[in-house]
Order: sequence, then structure tokens, then C-alpha cells
Amino acid sequence: MGLKASVVIPAYNSGKLLPHCLGALFNQTAPPGSYEIIVVDDGSTDQTPEIIADLQQQAPGELRYIRLERSGRAKARNTGALAAKAPLVIYLDSDMIVRREFVASHLAAHTRPGLIVNGSVLNTPVPADPNTKAPQYNDFSRAFFATGNVSVEREKLIAAGLFDESFVEYGWEDLELGHRLRLLGLKRVKSLSAWSYHVQAPVRLENIPALLNKEKERGHTAVLFYRKHPSFSVRMTTLITPVFFAWIKLLTPFRWPERPGATKLLAFFERRGCKGAFNLLLSIMRSYAYVQGLKEALGNNG
Repeated sequence: MGLKASVVIPAYNSGKLLPHCLGALFNQTAPPGSYEIIVVDDGSTDQTPEIIADLQQQAPGELRYIRLERSGRAKARNTGALAAKAPLVIYLDSDMIVRREFVASHLAAHTRPGLIVNGSVLNTPVPADPNTKAPQYNDFSRAFFATGNVSVEREKLIAAGLFDESFVEYGWEDLELGHRLRLLGLKRVKSLSAWSYHVQAPVRLENIPALLNKEKERGHTAVLFYRKHPSFSVRMTTLITPVFFAWIKLLTPFRWPERPGATKLLAFFERRGCKGAFNLLLSIMRSYAYVQGLKEALGNNG
């Protein structure tokens, strides 16, 4: 039959979720010989290597493991694509759990050359089996190229230049590559049957500093994206606009998200179970951190 698809999974300290992610890929309707799995470990410090070694003994088909020094998601995804033996690359994040028809659905959706196939993604607070439910169609993302669950021909990735490895911090590297793929004339389609669960634990107070730091990094990479493609559409996508800056300034007088009282107020809402107030306050704080990242990067770039 020969390989038809290479499932590329970048991973970083994903040891707890990889057994769920890979276990679902071991149980596919597509024949084991029709797809391979490539895990690219981006310098994990947990038990990922040992876990993969155990899982390789269970894999019904080929499961390959590539270890990198900490290099970023762009480098990890490029490494997987260049190592792929199949003509179709399916990108899947390590915190995704897919249905049994996942690989077959991606393959079936490529009815002609030049397509990007995005699978639906649904959040779940804990690992769960998506096969126990009917296909869920409430993912309304319109991202052109969202690498959590997407497939594209390997030769198109290479023709577009692969991921830009100057995106080392968090965010935007997939949209930037999607922008170049769009310029090559690729078309986006949605595969509703290729949906997956995305394991997203509820936000806890102790995780907020890391979450806000990611938003600041996303601000840095948004400016990098815009500097590379200074178009109106990219500006609107990244919200590098005076209106957005003014709106966030209006919502955050006296720079209150930086003050200790902001965290105390979040803690108060968390103790009281006020999810709506907690999420609203956190959303404003995340937007503020994103704007701070934008300002830092814009200042550094002139």
C-alpha cells in the first residue's frame, strides 16, 4: 500500500498526555501501513524519551522519535516535515486526542492537489475518548492554517519555505506560514469528521503568570509577523491598530493589571466561584499583556 500520511507531533514536556494522543493514533480505521507517526521532542525535561520508548513497543505501525535541543515549535515542525516519508503531512499537537477515523478523514478530504484541510478542535478539561460521542461540529474557527489539527501536502510546505524559524517565542508561526501558503494559491477546507479533543485544563491562579507571559510573547511575535508581511489584513489580524491600543488603555487605567491587587481580585473571584467575573478580568489582563508585548517589540524594531 505504501505510506500516504505522516502525522507530525511536536512535543515539549508532554509526557502525561502523549500516551493519550498516541494511543488514539494507534487505533485508527486507516491501515497501520498507510501512515507513520513522528514525534519531535523539542528538548523536553520530563520523561518523554522513556515514555516514547515504551509506546514504540505498542505501535501497530511506524512510530519515530526525534530529539532536538530546545529550539521552538517552528523548528520542531520543520524537522518533522523534512523527516516525513509520506506525501501528506498531518500536524497534530501533543495535547490532542483524535477519533478513530482521524487519519482516514484527512486523507479523504484531499480530493485534489493544493488543499489545506483543517480538522475541528473541541476543548476538554481532562483527557477523554472522542469516540464515545457523535462527531461534534461546534468548532467555528476560521483560521487558514491552524497547526493543532491540519494537513497539507509535504511538497507545498517545502515550496512555501516551511515554518519561519525566527519565530522562537510563542505564537503566530502557523498563521505566518498560512499566509505564504495562501499566496501560493492553496485553498482551505474543513473536515468535520477529523475532529479532535484538545486537553485544556481550567485556568488556575498559580498558572496565570505563565499565561500572561505567553501573551506578552505572542505580542512580540505578532510584530515579527507584521514586519514580514506589512499588509492591512495582517495588521487587523494581529490588532496592531491605534483603536485596539486605545481600547485596552481605556480598560486598564493606572496600569492596574500590573498591580498586586489584580491578582488578589482574581483570587477572590476564584474562591467565590465567580467564573464570569474571573474570566472577564483575566481576559482584560491577557489583552493588556499582549499589548505590552506589542509595545516592547515595536520599540525594539523602531
